[in-house]
Amino acid sequence: MGGEDSTVVEKLKAQRDRFIAFAFAGADLLLEVGEDDVIAYSAGAGEALYGLSDADLTSKKLAEFIHPKDKKRFEESILKLRNTGRLDQMVITMTGASGAVSKLRMSGIRLPQFPSSYHLVLSHIPPVAAATPERQFGEVDHKARFIEMVQQRLNEGNRLGKDYTLTLVDFSNNDFSRMEQSTTQSFLSTVMDSLEEYSVRGASAGPLTSHSFGLVHDDKVPSTMVRQRMAALAERFAGKAGGGSGLKLHSATLDMDDSALSDEDITRAMTYIVNGFVRDSTQFAMKSLAEGAKLAIQDTLVRVKNFRAMVRGGEKLAFLYQPVVNLRTGAVLKYEAFSRITHNGAFFVPSQIIPFATEVGLIGEFDVIAVTKALNLLRSPGEVSTLATIAVNVSGHSLGNPAFYQSLFKILEQNRQVLGRLVLEITDAAEIYNLDEAKRLLSRIRRLGVRISLDDFGLGGSGFDLLRFLPVDFVKIDATIIQGGHDPRGRSVLKAVTSLCHDLGIVTVGECVEDSEMLQVLREVNIDYAQGYYFAQPTVDAAKRIKYFTEHVKVAGTAEPGLSVVAG
Repeated sequence: MGGEDSTVVEKLKAQRDRFIAFAFAGADLLLEVGEDDVIAYSAGAGEALYGLSDADLTSKKLAEFIHPKDKKRFEESILKLRNTGRLDQMVITMTGASGAVSKLRMSGIRLPQFPSSYHLVLSHIPPVAAATPERQFGEVDHKARFIEMVQQRLNEGNRLGKDYTLTLVDFSNNDFSRMEQSTTQSFLSTVMDSLEEYSVRGASAGPLTSHSFGLVHDDKVPSTMVRQRMAALAERFAGKAGGGSGLKLHSATLDMDDSALSDEDITRAMTYIVNGFVRDSTQFAMKSLAEGAKLAIQDTLVRVKNFRAMVRGGEKLAFLYQPVVNLRTGAVLKYEAFSRITHNGAFFVPSQIIPFATEVGLIGEFDVIAVTKALNLLRSPGEVSTLATIAVNVSGHSLGNPAFYQSLFKILEQNRQVLGRLVLEITDAAEIYNLDEAKRLLSRIRRLGVRISLDDFGLGGSGFDLLRFLPVDFVKIDATIIQGGHDPRGRSVLKAVTSLCHDLGIVTVGECVEDSEMLQVLREVNIDYAQGYYFAQPTVDAAKRIKYFTEHVKVAGTAEPGLSVVAG
């Protein structure tokens, strides 16, 4: 039995070692903790991250390095580890040399055959990620989240009769490439932790960008105290910046009196304040929320004037065209017209113009200009093939604007001869707030001969109710659902969406198709048409001469049997 016991122990040791090796491969620090929670062994980046060498950590109690605010959670977690044998992804704050603070993810294992010790692996969390640990996928809009938090604190302050102050700090005007990455992370984590400590209830601070932060605090924490603390941290880490130069700090403090402001004014003001500070903290001079609201309104009026000057008459608006292709024949159904702004001979994507136009209620004007431009091109010899159909985007926001559809019908009535070659593709359809009015409007448009397409169908689970109300001819299935077709479960969803559209007599289009494999998936679920780089990138002259994509569908294996190549 002794030999068997020895074999079991050796296997358990090997199992433990494999776990530790596997966990440590993605971690920064490995600790073996023995009796009385004393660190028996340390290996990794402790010195770089926390200013603590392996020798500094060894023979010390781990609790000595845990930030006071987390000690109770830490003790409870270690108790859980001892009782259950595992600890998974706990977020903890560690205090290193000179008071440097780092947020960590800590995991651990304890095997019953080794009851007197356990192993921990710790991974450093960058300060921006630490502020939003619950968000694991996709990009986080930290500025928007911070603004939302400030509004909540203002509402709380009004209920409690308390006045709050907003302080913003920025370290972006430093060359952090001269620092070790681990030192930079430690510095920024310490900044974030200190701001949280000074903020209202210890939960009113957050990142604006990777190197700028903000907090809401009350009169118990004067703004001078916050700046002094930040300056002290900058001084402490200055020697590690390289070249003997210190770390530059820029800060701003604003009075948060919102008694004369609506919720909409506060949102506009905070957005303007935060964007202005992030853009250039060295020139930032605003002193109050009220001042921010006033400047935001003035800025909006100037931008509205500039927007109208830029798009007036459509002279600076141009289209790039991308074909929508039949999966079986290679024939082109239509060309989607992507709007571009021309300047000095170059094309610019209006990615900032469109959101701004939507925000201030000008999107209807832009959409009318785009439709007018498309109709003029359809009438002009040589600009677009007489066989081509053009699809132009129209925002769902515009469909709720009486001025928009009055202007739209006027221009449609003036161009009846080409309306059969025009498709209006509705974007942001989930933003249509009056479906009955939209149904009446779109039905009237279809009676004129214009066809209707619904863009990004299924985005975020939206769109299914829209199919019951809106009279549409085509549905463009959102790229996320299309790409999900590579997976068996995702393919089932894609097939169900396609079948639903076909049951309603609606033609389906799959977007963002980049290879023949994806085209095969679309064919298997019976989608009618496809659009994407597999066929062609958007270009300015794509619609001048009709092209067939027979070879593309033959290569993908989706072509009809016996299909011959058609000359372009």
